[in-house]
Amino acid sequence: MSRARDLRAEFRTEAATAFSFLVEEWGFTHPETTEDLLFSGPELLFRAPGLDVGVKLYDGREPQVVTSLAVVGTDGVRGRWAELDELYVAAGCGPAQDVPGRAPNRRSTLKRLDQHATALRRLMSLRPAPELGRLIIRSTTLRREQQ
Repeated sequence: MSRARDLRAEFRTEAATAFSFLVEEWGFTHPETTEDLLFSGPELLFRAPGLDVGVKLYDGREPQVVTSLAVVGTDGVRGRWAELDELYVAAGCGPAQDVPGRAPNRRSTLKRLDQHATALRRLMSLRPAPELGRLIIRSTTLRREQQ
């Protein structure tokens, strides 16, 4: 088995563990694993009514861990989304540096998972899911206006 496949398998296991609080404390589903062939990395997707949380490993030339949150309509369709670092700052939880993405090696990849889980736990403790949905919409609206 190649190192990349080993890291992908370890990423799935460690991400499920680091973000298990979503299932245990917030009522999200157990994670679904997807493979995005375009970027060649796995994603774990946690779902709850009105909100999806995705944790993704981009393991290409510039590896990084990205956590995103998406608003989900009552029809189950994913709408607007924002990355965790953007929401973390917008909610006043701290600087974007608390949610780094760059992960050039195995050790930093696993460290990023813990950092993202800690940041998400903090964000969710300060902002309930409906308020997070509004924050996502507001952040994407501001992002579009700035472009």
